[in-house]
Amino acid sequence: MELKDVLYQAISDYREQRILSDIVQGESPMAISAIYDHCMPELDRFEGNKYEIRASFAEGLIHYMMTIALIPSQRKISFDSIEIDVTVPDTKTLASSPQDAVVISFPKTNEFETIKEYVNKLKKIQPNSENIWMVLDKQESIDAKVYALDKNEFTFENIINDLISFSSNRRHSKLKIFKI
Repeated sequence: MELKDVLYQAISDYREQRILSDIVQGESPMAISAIYDHCMPELDRFEGNKYEIRASFAEGLIHYMMTIALIPSQRKISFDSIEIDVTVPDTKTLASSPQDAVVISFPKTNEFETIKEYVNKLKKIQPNSENIWMVLDKQESIDAKVYALDKNEFTFENIINDLISFSSNRRHSKLKIFKI
């Protein structure tokens, strides 16, 4: 079984309509936690770097949730020669009004120095550290907002609510959440 199969099976079990309902009611942390917890035993059976597997799964889950909530974003792009996992809403806004854009990264490593170097690269295109969101194995002291995947400090569950909150506080109409 592949990573995406595990994700889509969990989504199917949880039901897309329930996920959307949770998002609308501000309860996306419940859906994210339930899906993530449900999949962890299966993901732990995968061969390879466990952190990379969890980060890739988390990225897939967020892509899915952003899609069903119609949160505008660009994914897997290069901007000023820097690879970006997700930009909300887009690189045009990032370039012209960085305070109105978020860059989200899912580093496939837990090497602290590598992560720190990458954050410094991101700061060249997103000077607002609070608008650089890193999904890491555990809380780290870096110049960015960190969402932890570790079960003892699982802050990753809040990322969709935080995106919705961020978007609703922006003056650009294209940052509005359309489906909810």
